[in-house]
Amino acid sequence: MSEAKTQVHALHGQKRRRALSEAAIRNITLLALIIGFSVMVQTVNDNFLSVANLRVIGLNISFVGIAAVGAAMVMIGGQIDLSIGSIFALSAVISALLAVSLPPLLAILLGVSAGGLVGLLNGLIVWRINISPIIVTLGSLTFFRGMVLILTGDSSVTGVDPNFTGLGRAVVFGIPLPVLLFVIIAAAATLLLAKTQIGLHIRAFGDDRHAAELAGLNGRRITLGLFALGGLMAGLAGVLAASRLGGASPNFAIGFELEVITAVVLGGVAITGGEGRMTGVVLSVILLGLVTSGITAMGLYPNIGRLVVGGALVAAVAINQIGQERHARRQRRQAMEEFAAEGGAAERLGLAVKARQDDAEGTRDGS
Repeated sequence: MSEAKTQVHALHGQKRRRALSEAAIRNITLLALIIGFSVMVQTVNDNFLSVANLRVIGLNISFVGIAAVGAAMVMIGGQIDLSIGSIFALSAVISALLAVSLPPLLAILLGVSAGGLVGLLNGLIVWRINISPIIVTLGSLTFFRGMVLILTGDSSVTGVDPNFTGLGRAVVFGIPLPVLLFVIIAAAATLLLAKTQIGLHIRAFGDDRHAAELAGLNGRRITLGLFALGGLMAGLAGVLAASRLGGASPNFAIGFELEVITAVVLGGVAITGGEGRMTGVVLSVILLGLVTSGITAMGLYPNIGRLVVGGALVAAVAINQIGQERHARRQRRQAMEEFAAEGGAAERLGLAVKARQDDAEGTRDGS
């Protein structure tokens, strides 16, 4: 069993080295787009890169970014969760409703826990029934959005304890707490994926689930853990938003899952699993946040941002698919070359020997 695990780790190591160069190119491209777009908007609106405006942009980015870290972990593990927006809204509404009558800290903890429980429930259904996570989480998206509307009576939640806003509005060393939490969570996820055996197992499971399970990895534990983590991150983002605003709306996070998944895929996380790094996800979250804010800053129609997000998702998926097809062709070509090489599998099977004998006989007959 340990030998099988070693083989899985070795194969994954080869794939990881190839992905590193691709990730470097992608990250440089994203960084160049961030700088170029910021400079362009700044020439139109002098206040775009002001400290006050960057603080607002950072807060908006942080909510998407925290949820994107969880979504990226789920996708690297070979799964996907489309109910992120509904989990965000449900956690926000639960925490705000409870904050009306319960201590703020307890309301916050219960709101975040609700997100984790929904994620765990999604994972249990995906694992136990063994059906596509797209179907499961699409159903969850609708179900829990309906629950949000029922809990709120289709009206905003207000009248929370004033101390409830302390988390979302807190500032640490001049940095808004949600932004700081996003940085810490992204850094922790980066270390988890790059430096720990857990991260290696997540990548191996996402790359080839059946091979990973044959190598001894616990697929059930990985699946449940990833969905629970994704739910916790979406829940935390929702609670932070509710705390920041001092309440919650039933229309919270409509279309939020599209923005999050676009950031994850644009950041280089393979939709088929096994590949992806948090650096790319963070950069893509920043880029999309700047584009959304920049469109408004330039006086353009705000809904153009939706076109950009949708177009970016399609383009990212297309680029990802083309890259995977090119890699598969390279692997097939390399395998054929190794098979046909002198001393290779073809010769060991006697195919090359027979071919050379046929050539020799043909030469004698011709002479």
